[in-house]
Amino acid sequence: MASSVSNSNSHTDADSLITGRIVIALDATRDHPEQEFKQTINEIRSQGNIIHGGDTIIVLGVLHKYLHPMGYQMEAEPLSIFGTHKREIEKEVSKKVDAYGNMLMQSALDCEDEGVDIEVKITAGTPVRKVVVQEVATINATCVVLDRHLRRDLTYYLKHIPCKVALLGDNLYVKVVRPYSIVDADSIERKLYFSLSKQVPLAPPPTAENMEQSVVSINYSGSVESSDIQENLVMYKQPENSTSNEDFSDNSIQERSGRSARGDSKHSIPPVFQKERRPPTSWRSSNTPFLCIACGAKTELYIKDSMRFSFSEVQLATDDFSKDNLLGEGGYGHVYKGRLKDGQVIAAKVRKEASTQGFSEFHSEVYVLSFARHRNIVMLLGYCCKENVNILVYEYICNKSLEWHLFENAENVLEWHRRYAIAIGTAKGLRFLHEECRGGPIIHRDLRPSNILLTHDYVPMLGDFGLAKWKTNEDKIYTRILGTLGYLAPEYAENGIVSVRTDVYAFGIVLIQLISGRKAVDSMREDSHHSLRQWAIPLIERLALHELIDPRICDSYDTFEVYHMARTAFLCVQNDPELRPSTGEVLRLLQGELDHLHQIAEQFVPQFVPHFSK
Repeated sequence: MASSVSNSNSHTDADSLITGRIVIALDATRDHPEQEFKQTINEIRSQGNIIHGGDTIIVLGVLHKYLHPMGYQMEAEPLSIFGTHKREIEKEVSKKVDAYGNMLMQSALDCEDEGVDIEVKITAGTPVRKVVVQEVATINATCVVLDRHLRRDLTYYLKHIPCKVALLGDNLYVKVVRPYSIVDADSIERKLYFSLSKQVPLAPPPTAENMEQSVVSINYSGSVESSDIQENLVMYKQPENSTSNEDFSDNSIQERSGRSARGDSKHSIPPVFQKERRPPTSWRSSNTPFLCIACGAKTELYIKDSMRFSFSEVQLATDDFSKDNLLGEGGYGHVYKGRLKDGQVIAAKVRKEASTQGFSEFHSEVYVLSFARHRNIVMLLGYCCKENVNILVYEYICNKSLEWHLFENAENVLEWHRRYAIAIGTAKGLRFLHEECRGGPIIHRDLRPSNILLTHDYVPMLGDFGLAKWKTNEDKIYTRILGTLGYLAPEYAENGIVSVRTDVYAFGIVLIQLISGRKAVDSMREDSHHSLRQWAIPLIERLALHELIDPRICDSYDTFEVYHMARTAFLCVQNDPELRPSTGEVLRLLQGELDHLHQIAEQFVPQFVPHFSK
């Protein structure tokens, strides 16, 4: 279909008069870390031809799935949005708006000097591509930047979005796909969606005195066909000082967008907006950062590297080490859940009296974790020593382990986007231990799914540092062979040689488990493939990713992400430790940054290079 292009000269002349609205469209069902938002906005600012002073950046997230009260994922369809699960969807949308707002606060401050505002808008609905197109029309965007996870529908977006279109690459590089507007974009049937939008504040959260002045816009955009749905809309009262996009007729949409019906205008130039800065909105207020946004868990950051607790404090917190608070038992001892007087939820790890392993592990964990403060590493809050009882006091991680979610949680299969985010987060924690921790590299030595704990936001945290070793020089470390069968690198299992590449090998096995949903060693399998590595390597070598992927997640995975993870896993589990990448390289490989790793990539599969690596 031929597209009519707006006159570039007239568009350029009008730029000084037009206030642009740049939409960053993304899948809000996926996890997006703060650094990703910051890097994306910085990249857009550096382009020079996308954003100008006085413009507004709207971060548009489409929430196409939500958590059912019974614990499983459901599609955000109109019947659910305005039916029995209305409250759950509203809570999920509100939660996302708060989370995105907090993560974008620093970017809003950075953009203030340029006269650029940032807003957040979360819309619940499905399918994602139709929600994006409809919201882009409602917002009257001058440019749309599509997240890398939306690129599979690029042809659809180019056909239906009238304005400039750009695309984010795997390394968050912005590539302008269409640098002009068109006037004959195909229209789509408008549907009813629920959305919530707020402007990102430039200051800390408001106090109760100015709370009433916060701007909240609750929108029901689309066409309404059911009288029942219209009655439901009356239940939501719009704040007096807020502006709503609650318009349903085609006429109102055309008036707001400044765009007449198809064929009546030769150029697609948006109207002039008179902007004024609105007061900051109300975000979650706390001096303590959230550990898990989903359940509201927090961890106080203790000033001392480690803090000594009295035995009575831990005893009181765990209700005298009640069986009801028992979380688990291992070679070290028992782990109990507890709550300190200040409300901090803890996990108290109590050494078994007869465990010589536990005594050495105790000192190892206290020593190592005193230096480990990272988003993806479980925080040691303190310890307790009383006669022959040693207790480690950790922050409590609220959503069990990766092992439980992969192998024991039969009701809810771990979705692909969460698996990929867990791989990235775990790699970041491991990189910190190997490359960024003060005093030298820390070797974990027991990296496996049971030692990767998760929050309800599925943020992974490395735990159990009882076998950790501190590498203070370049000499090889020879040690007793401890760890878990299936994750031991050959040089460690055979000769007791430990290095950071030992952890890299174990991480490669974890990556294969994330892809396949299989255990590292499974003697119960009927197909004779007891070793995960021996089964997976031939499949990766011939790029049979469809045979490698966990059949429980069907086709709901991103092919590029699976490729990046499989390639990374292949390199991590090389028998020769010198051929394994560093953890910094591992993270870049997972994120698809191939430019500086051509030799490694060619060693893997030279015949296949992703067509969009930037």
